This record gives sequence, C-alpha cells and structure tokens, in this order.
Amino acid sequence: MTASSRASMLDLLSADGPDPDHAEALMLYGRLVGTWRVENRYRFPDGEWRTATGEWRFGWTLGGRVVQDVLHCPDFHGPYPGTTVRMYDVTTGLWQITWFSPKLPSYFSQTGRPDGAGGMIQEGTDAEGRPSRWTFGDVTPTSFHWQGFVATPDGGWDLFQEMYASRDGGQPIG
Repeated sequence: MTASSRASMLDLLSADGPDPDHAEALMLYGRLVGTWRVENRYRFPDGEWRTATGEWRFGWTLGGRVVQDVLHCPDFHGPYPGTTVRMYDVTTGLWQITWFSPKLPSYFSQTGRPDGAGGMIQEGTDAEGRPSRWTFGDVTPTSFHWQGFVATPDGGWDLFQEMYASRDGGQPIG
C-alpha cells in the first residue's frame, strides 16, 4: 500500500493554498478563505423572515483550484450544514459553482465572476430551474455582505436571503 492510498479522503481533498499557476485569478474567492461569523436572515416559505447566527468556513481544495465552503446555521438547518464548491475554469476565466444542502434538500448551479465593484456575482438556477443570483458585496479583509435572489415572473429579482459576515479573529487566513 502506498502512502497516497493511506491518506484520508479529506487529506486528498484539502489544499494548502491556491494553485500557483493561477493564484491571482483564484483570489477572487480565495480572499474569503478562513472562518466567518454570520448573521443570516432568511425568508421561509410561509413568507416570514427569520434571523440566525452561524459560521461560514472557506478553504482551498482540489489542488488549490477550488474554494469550498461550509455554511452552518443550526437554527435553520439543525446539525446539517450546506456546502458550496467553486471551481475556477482556467479556459473561460469564470467560476463553476454548485451549492447543495442534503437535509433541505436543495441545490443551486451557478457561474461566478467579478461584479466590477470589488465583489462577486453568481448567476444560474435553483433546484426548480428558476434563475438565481447571489452577490458578495462590500468585501473587505474582515467583512462582506452576501445576498441571494430568485427571479420573479416579471423579470425582476426577489431577495430571499442575506448574510452579514465578519471574519473570526479579524485577520485573513490563507
């Protein structure tokens, strides 16, 4: 048995940092690597807005070409977090993104890019095939504002979730 065959799945998944061949482009989401405290506001199917605190952890995976996160808000999801996998596509310069939460169950498939104002925009579809848009705005080394939208029948966007994040310890990680 070789050393690589004895490594755990998590050891093989994890990466120490961005792929050096594409490090600059990878920092669009790579700058989020670390642990964040979040105030999560979510509109439930009954139309009521509820707020909960949680934790959002971002890390490097798959040879440093992927930024993966785990979002954990126990008041909304119980002990079952959701995860997002963001893969930088070196051929297009875009990010291919999948979020899923097996407990709900729910998933989104999106493409991400810079928004032109220092943040990121992700657009795609939700589990029902409706257009979706997620944004990261007001991004600083210690905070950001995330918003999730779903398309309305009239072609507009309806906010269904937003989070204010602050970095644990106040210092960038990674």
